[in-house]
Amino acid sequence: MTSPAAGLRVSACVTAHNEERNIRKLLRSLLGQKVEPHVLCEVVVVASGCTDGTTAEVEDLAKGDPRLRLIIQDARLGKASAINAYGRERDPSADVVAVVSADLILQPGCLLLLLDRLAGSHQVGMVGVRPVPTNPRGHLMGNIVGFLWQLHHDIASESPKLGEVIALRSSLVRPIPEDSPVDEATLEAGVVAQGRALVYVPEAVVANRGPDNVREYFDQRRRIAAGHFWLRRRTGYSVPTLDVKRIVKHAVRYLTFADPLTDASYVAAALIEGVARAWGYFDYKREYNHAIWKVASSTRDVTPDGERPRPGASKDGG
Repeated sequence: MTSPAAGLRVSACVTAHNEERNIRKLLRSLLGQKVEPHVLCEVVVVASGCTDGTTAEVEDLAKGDPRLRLIIQDARLGKASAINAYGRERDPSADVVAVVSADLILQPGCLLLLLDRLAGSHQVGMVGVRPVPTNPRGHLMGNIVGFLWQLHHDIASESPKLGEVIALRSSLVRPIPEDSPVDEATLEAGVVAQGRALVYVPEAVVANRGPDNVREYFDQRRRIAAGHFWLRRRTGYSVPTLDVKRIVKHAVRYLTFADPLTDASYVAAALIEGVARAWGYFDYKREYNHAIWKVASSTRDVTPDGERPRPGASKDGG
């Protein structure tokens, strides 16, 4: 699809809590996006309860780019609260709002693809990217994480489930409940309720990092499951990945019956997912809220293993 002659103005929100290891790379990848004829008019980082060097990294980059500004929340109040804080201070002239997680890296052309899809049809209300994890395959957690995101891609391709980076028309943005544990899905539900379409754009790729250990992976899957049950009760909206039959239909296609390690990893992924969903449902029933969750520290640096500096090597301060 070619870019429409009339461009869109987009304001981006980046929510961050202790993202010192990745925030500079993320912001460079976002600010460096070529989006003509559209305009990236601002990037607003909401730093919530940061106790590391996140704010210093943002302030340093902001010296060289007037589009970048910082909102500081002294206490960590949750991602939904951070998005609402951004909404109160964003550029009101923006046509599009993009919500970007701080623990990823946008690939070149990503944002342009999203904006072109929004510009191409007024019926499209919200668009999302394809996350590709940098976890190396060939061992248990790398296989599990890769399998999970492949299933996400398969399901989103037939029934959009959006996350990591989303872009939606600013006219559709409403404040979201601050007890929401699944902010992007909550925005998704709001767009659908207003009669607009969701579009998954798999050509728009971002690199992310899944947990490198079972404990963090389980906690993440448990929290997301509880959040999706919460969302279904609160709004009546059910994300496609909550449909077990749909997941099984896609998952069984990846069993090799020839590679024991790969197949064992996929079986382990299924078992973990089942237990995590059961535990998440229990959390939902007892009204245990996951709006402020424990950080999975192994996901903070998206850089592929082979590109990470050796211990003791100097940090790139450029």
